[in-house]
Amino acid sequence: DGRYGEYEKADSYTQEVMEFPGVTLQQAETYLKRLGGGVEEKLKRVEGIGWKAEIDSVADGVQVTFFAHDELLDDLIRRFEEWVERG
Repeated sequence: DGRYGEYEKADSYTQEVMEFPGVTLQQAETYLKRLGGGVEEKLKRVEGIGWKAEIDSVADGVQVTFFAHDELLDDLIRRFEEWVERG
């Protein structure tokens, strides 16, 4: 399938930054791994096929910067938010 290479082109990613109060770096990394990501840099960067995310600590939780192709971005964020709600 020739689409795999297309999903690996990070330069065509769309970026969205979101904050999640009450979520720790460890929790955010775990949720991203549950979405199929592999840890690139412990408690900092997780990558999946067609997406990646960077996690930063903020005063009351974490800020997650999602990078993904348009067709994946909304679904990725929705699924991450579902894990946050579950705790």
